[in-house]
Amino acid sequence: MRRRGLLVGTAVVVASALAGCTDPIDDADDGTDEEEEDPPARVVESELVREDESTDEETVRVEGVIERTREEELTYLEVRAEFYDEAGDVRDTTVEQVDAVEENDRWEFTVEFPGIGEAAAAIVDHDVEVADYR
Repeated sequence: MRRRGLLVGTAVVVASALAGCTDPIDDADDGTDEEEEDPPARVVESELVREDESTDEETVRVEGVIERTREEELTYLEVRAEFYDEAGDVRDTTVEQVDAVEENDRWEFTVEFPGIGEAAAAIVDHDVEVADYR
């Protein structure tokens, strides 16, 4: 009987100790949660642009604009574009560096889809974001 009581008591202690281990860590209190802070630049416009549509030479690209969101020196920007087909599947993810970041508060960018012809024709949507900045 004492053995069963000891096992039950040990199980309760272990379960109580483990319950504290499963609580999520709250980083918001220490001021280091970078996800809540806006990045210094963001994409404000983007669109799919096609050329030579319905031919073997069809191409598609994303053209857009990145805008500074706060006063912070920027010397480097990258933009990431994901290209989607009609089923919503990602057909390609491409990252491009944005030129002349040191100047101005708005920057135009172009990200080319690497496929041509039927591969380019299959692209119907995109997502684009600032991927890196310094």
